[in-house]
Amino acid sequence: MTEHSNYGNRRLSIVVWALIAVALLAILGVYASIPVTERRASAPPANETAQALRDLQTSQQRAADQLKALQQTVSSDQAEIRRLSGEVTVLTSKLETLQQSFASAQRAPAPLQPTEPAKQKHGAR
Repeated sequence: MTEHSNYGNRRLSIVVWALIAVALLAILGVYASIPVTERRASAPPANETAQALRDLQTSQQRAADQLKALQQTVSSDQAEIRRLSGEVTVLTSKLETLQQSFASAQRAPAPLQPTEPAKQKHGAR
């Protein structure tokens, strides 16, 4: 019975190895059928990858520089807004003072000035 069992195990392992070989051949056949350009697109060569990384780093540095310039512009604009706001506050205060002065001048009675009688013209009889 051991002889029969060894024969069965041996036959089973041959069948398994044959199936593995067929599977590998099928995979290689599918891979070979893919055009070379598509295979390159999925796995770019090292020099293309390195160039892409350099391009990405350059773009990242450019974006960082632009962000820094933008932050400086915003900071400068904020300082200018604060300065102009202060000027508006001063001008508003001066305008209110002028308006109050004008309003009080209108309320005060005008000083009476003696009026001269109308002079008659000679010879207009």
